[in-house]
Amino acid sequence: MRDDTEHVAELEMLRAQRAQLASHLKTPWWYVAAMAAGWAVVCATPIGTHYIPNVGAWGGVLAIMVFYLLQNALARVTGVALGTQTLRYPSGRAWGIAVIVVIVAASEAEALLVENGLLGAAIVVGVFATLAGTACWRGHLQGIRRDLETGREAI
Repeated sequence: MRDDTEHVAELEMLRAQRAQLASHLKTPWWYVAAMAAGWAVVCATPIGTHYIPNVGAWGGVLAIMVFYLLQNALARVTGVALGTQTLRYPSGRAWGIAVIVVIVAASEAEALLVENGLLGAAIVVGVFATLAGTACWRGHLQGIRRDLETGREAI
């Protein structure tokens, strides 16, 4: 039968492994910059759609490609493959939902502003939505890192 010191040692080793895994998930500067560029494409799509036909479909395809390539590059650099179902992590879920809300609200606001001839205001909304989306995504990744460190299980 194993004594309590062995159990404590195993738990301490598990905690150290979780901390090491979480420390690998530091977002590099290029990831944040490229993610901001991806959000900028998403936020520019409603404005572009008003002036150029079919730009919405191409903008969506481009944004999806950027996001998948970035997730793959982040997995290669950090050694932590999050995949695309990152809303499964409890601490990052609120931030992930906030990203969705920001993008949908900004898209609707930009479309309304462009339809009413307020292009400058639509661009300002797009810039702020890009900044907010990038900040929310960083918070999302920090929440995932916290879950990895504490051992909270992804659902």
